[in-house]
Amino acid sequence: MESAVHTEFSIYLAHRPGELAGVLEAAAASGIEITAVSVSDQTQRGLVRLMGQPEERLREVLESLVEAGAGPMLEQPVLVIPFDNRPGLFRDVAANLALAGVNVVYAYGAPAINGLPGRCVFRVSDVDRAMATLGSMA
Repeated sequence: MESAVHTEFSIYLAHRPGELAGVLEAAAASGIEITAVSVSDQTQRGLVRLMGQPEERLREVLESLVEAGAGPMLEQPVLVIPFDNRPGLFRDVAANLALAGVNVVYAYGAPAINGLPGRCVFRVSDVDRAMATLGSMA
């Protein structure tokens, strides 16, 4: 299974209209192509997880938003697995990771865009062990 490690950025935002739009507009204005996004509700704030290219520019945009009062911003490695559009993919990955003793912290899907296939994004407890496990699923 072709999986890769990418950097995912997370930023906490106030619960106000336009906060998410502001992040995405700032990224677009800087020439960043957002390749995955997940938004969830936290008790006091919203949490936006995103990946994009170029990564360094996305990091700079998010850091500038933190300087302006958003945040905090975190970055962590995640596994990105091409979605081959077959039933049970999430289940198969989760089951194999469990057998290898790797915890799935969270997961979400990202749509196909600009020639990239749809992808599954997994935050796991042990990236190296997960990569070895998924490599043996091929």
